[in-house]
Amino acid sequence: MITQEMIQFNEELIEEIREYKEKEKCSTEDAFTSVFAGYVVDAGESFMANCNVMTYKKEFEKAKINGYVIDEYFQTLTLVVSVFENKAEILKMGKVDITKYCKQATKFLRMCRTGYFEEVEETDTGYTIAEYINAYWNDIQNVRVILLTNKETVPAIPEAITIEKTTVKFDVWDLERVCQAIYQKKGHEDLIIQFDDKYNNKLKMIKVNQKSDIYDCYIGVIPGQCLAEVYRDEGQKLIEKNVRSFLQATGKINKGIKTTLVEEPEMFMTYNNGISTTAKGIIIDEENSEDSFVTITEITDWQIVNGGQTTASIYSALQSGVDITSVNIQMKLTVIKDQSRADEIVGYISKYANSQNKINMSDFSANDSYHIEMERLSRRIYVPAENGKSILRWYYERARGQYMVDMNRQPTTAAKKKFKELNPKALCISKTVAAKCMMCWMKYPYTVSKGLETNFIEFSAMIKSGQLSSPSEDTYISMIAKVILFQECDKLVAKQNFGGYKAQINYYTIALLSEFYADKVCDMEIWKTQCISPELSILMEELIFKVWNHFLNPEVKGINITQWCKKEECWELLKTRYENKLI
Repeated sequence: MITQEMIQFNEELIEEIREYKEKEKCSTEDAFTSVFAGYVVDAGESFMANCNVMTYKKEFEKAKINGYVIDEYFQTLTLVVSVFENKAEILKMGKVDITKYCKQATKFLRMCRTGYFEEVEETDTGYTIAEYINAYWNDIQNVRVILLTNKETVPAIPEAITIEKTTVKFDVWDLERVCQAIYQKKGHEDLIIQFDDKYNNKLKMIKVNQKSDIYDCYIGVIPGQCLAEVYRDEGQKLIEKNVRSFLQATGKINKGIKTTLVEEPEMFMTYNNGISTTAKGIIIDEENSEDSFVTITEITDWQIVNGGQTTASIYSALQSGVDITSVNIQMKLTVIKDQSRADEIVGYISKYANSQNKINMSDFSANDSYHIEMERLSRRIYVPAENGKSILRWYYERARGQYMVDMNRQPTTAAKKKFKELNPKALCISKTVAAKCMMCWMKYPYTVSKGLETNFIEFSAMIKSGQLSSPSEDTYISMIAKVILFQECDKLVAKQNFGGYKAQINYYTIALLSEFYADKVCDMEIWKTQCISPELSILMEELIFKVWNHFLNPEVKGINITQWCKKEECWELLKTRYENKLI
């Protein structure tokens, strides 16, 4: 059912897309994908966080995608297909069209795998995406196709299919679903695990003998086979609240997990620390339970908040054909009765759990006082005016959708208009984008290349360790200056049409500018003018071509450029080459 909130949101969305298109100099469809995906990420679908927005469409081939991302941690490829209706009227989309658009994405994937793009020009968008996908295909165990649309869809998601023994699942994010996430806080849908009915396995656990109005705690064992199967079906939904979900399981401890699973599976229970999980509620088989010993048949909103790498390793072993029937994992289950404290408790469980890889306090600073103070500063510091009173502010957005919620809290149309005049959407900056711009200037282009979420974790670590100055008027102005600098660089790069490495060129250009020409960048001058000087623009354009030439000549021929950019060696080589005039 179309609500007034949906109508208002769609109008604001169309305006936001228009502004994004003008600012980024991109197509309307790319603008929609970028903006809409941001709301989906904020709703809890973190797999979309590092999505590469790039459109490929061939009508006669009935193939199309608008974005893609490979999550190495979850060995998952996500393909995005977008359908945008540039009208205030909210249209409906039926089952036939949902299936049609989802098939366009799977057709593109089949074209990638059959060598179709080997015959096209390297500058072709399809070639760039196909090269990336094929380079990782052997490591991909799951494919997700996500349909994004500002239409209202019927509840008809296509059934999963198989392509080259790889399962392809489908999902739809329409206007109503995103609107619920913003206004009704329904972004996180409860994950219900039916252990008895679906996995033929009841969890037998000991209830900790203590009384609390906040939580109940249970201790027990879960079979490795069952845990791996749940992970296979639910994937990242199972670990949405695990702060390490964006980090790859490549440490020595993880290799030890895999070795134990292969060589001594019966010893896994002894060697492994187990998993810490939380839930909103459980269903108990009363006939087979007592006061202290319970049999759990179903868990609502089950989340692994510590032990995500253990879970992924067991699943990987299962996929590799390792016999894990004798593997058992100790498990702690905290059923949180006071849901108003759920996020706080989950954070502390992750923080204090005896984890296999050390988790720093910095992993939990998305709502740190640093960002709260930056938000406060943005609400009171005005953009300088040439004449008269300042009437504009940058809006520091700590949570995606915060701007729109604030705007719609205004009681009248006139008040909303005044809010938008004071806080233009073009001057709205999220904490993750701000962190990206600052990390580039701090000369960590290889970290930023790993994605917004991974970069934000590293940025948070620097805040906690004192490597960043505390929020103040000066540091706030400096941050906004770096955002403006990055945006100007992005415009210059976009004009050159370099292809699939636009983001990486931005990161490395800003870092190169910081390394060799920091004295030519004046934060206060950029803040006062809200732009960069023509001289600085010319210098950046020269650096852009230096970075591009660097990418065209990697140290190892044939290496995937996107992956090379994630390595510190790429940055070190660029500095050496530039200093010695080798590019």
